[in-house]
Amino acid sequence: MASSSNTGKLLKSSKPAKPAKVSKASAVDPDFASRWNATDKSERRQIRRLVRIGRPQETEGDARLAVGFAAYQRTRPWYRFFWLWFVPVIIGGLGASFATHPIVIGMVAGVAVNALLVRRAFRRTDIVNAPVLEATTPV
Repeated sequence: MASSSNTGKLLKSSKPAKPAKVSKASAVDPDFASRWNATDKSERRQIRRLVRIGRPQETEGDARLAVGFAAYQRTRPWYRFFWLWFVPVIIGGLGASFATHPIVIGMVAGVAVNALLVRRAFRRTDIVNAPVLEATTPV
């Protein structure tokens, strides 16, 4: 499968979030996209994976990028309208899986739990990476 040269990069032309609907904790850094796009593709992938599983980053630079990435993801429609799409999809998936096979029921339940854990990890990124950011920042 061919991938484009901007795979995994954040586009600069996306609309900024409305300030009234976004809390200050999840406001996206305006120059985050340029720092993110300047980062190596493999490093971006590692940061995304560690954020999704809720683990701290190794370096201060990675921790700052991870916090920015999580803040950016929290402004996305899939995150903001999570409960609006999650509940019907899981109910529909469980309804269909009950008609097919017990293994499919487990697969749907696993996907649901994974989605909930990823959402929780995006919320906790600031807390998880705080020790890394504090250890390198002089007081």
